[in-house]
Amino acid sequence: MNQSERRERAAQEAAEWVLHLADQNMTRAQRTEYVQWLRESPLHVAEMLRVAHVHTALAHFPRWKDIAPLDVSFPPATTVELSRSMNRPDNCTAESPRHRPASRRSARFWVAAVAASVVTMGVALTYIAHFGPQTIDTGAGERREVTLADGSVVRISPNATLRVRFTGHERRVLLSRGDALFRVAKDSTKPFLVETDRASVRAVGTEFGIEHQGDSVVVTVEEGRVAVTQEATAAAPARVNSLSQIEVSLGADQQIVVPQAGPMGLIRKVDSRRELSWADGRLVFEHDSVEEVVRRFNRFNRVQIEVRDPKLAARPVSAVFDASDPEAFIVFLESVANVRVTRPSPDVIVLTSEGPT
Repeated sequence: MNQSERRERAAQEAAEWVLHLADQNMTRAQRTEYVQWLRESPLHVAEMLRVAHVHTALAHFPRWKDIAPLDVSFPPATTVELSRSMNRPDNCTAESPRHRPASRRSARFWVAAVAASVVTMGVALTYIAHFGPQTIDTGAGERREVTLADGSVVRISPNATLRVRFTGHERRVLLSRGDALFRVAKDSTKPFLVETDRASVRAVGTEFGIEHQGDSVVVTVEEGRVAVTQEATAAAPARVNSLSQIEVSLGADQQIVVPQAGPMGLIRKVDSRRELSWADGRLVFEHDSVEEVVRRFNRFNRVQIEVRDPKLAARPVSAVFDASDPEAFIVFLESVANVRVTRPSPDVIVLTSEGPT
């Protein structure tokens, strides 16, 4: 299911939940089902708030109350698949909103119900940006998915900071640290601009990732096109017609590295899904060194791994891991090399060699 289909489905489900919330006879199980649906995705919360806004506007239409409601029923095929982790009593069956007739109540009631349910589930679990300036921070081991006010979706790595500001003519994001994957909502009248201390990336409707790797910034495009411009720094001051000011256009499955000093690197052809798999919580390695694997794991986790043997650090690794599971990597390494593992503290794992590696 692509982004457009996910958004369309979420919008339909949000509309159905609005009708269901108008029924003051909702059972506890039904409320639990609704809260679980909200918690499944920030997109669900965004669509619920959007539909609530539309319905409130309609409620102010002078003859809105004179329009008779439809007797709506929905086919079983559109039933929401709930997470298996939801705790529901065995003797309590939630009736789906798709099989109940729509009933009209005052807009105030169901808007209040939406707000109450969002509070119940914990607003901290989701973040819906508005048009005012916003700052988003993630801590160690914390990954987040954020739906911005324009419908764009940002997937953010741990230890990242974004500042979002939308105006009437542009959408601007400052990524001062960490990594982010952007799925930009199309709007030809308002370019989407992401800035770092190394480069700026301009897009209209596309999907791309920006990563901080050491002193460089890596831009990878999965879909559409972006324009990348290197920012002038003390090490690469602005000069008329200098290479550092050249704008480079990247297309799907292309990548470029913007260093701290000197001109941008060459455009490379890459497997963008592999390069951006970190956004899905996966780390994919193909003949990468143990040192590089450890570096990537340390960026995503509170637990930090230290490699104290140069030969072990240089050993190549080809595997796929869950980004939040460094223990799986430790087990893997123990199975292929003579490794000694010590844990001087709960958040530190030290790797050394025991004999030839």
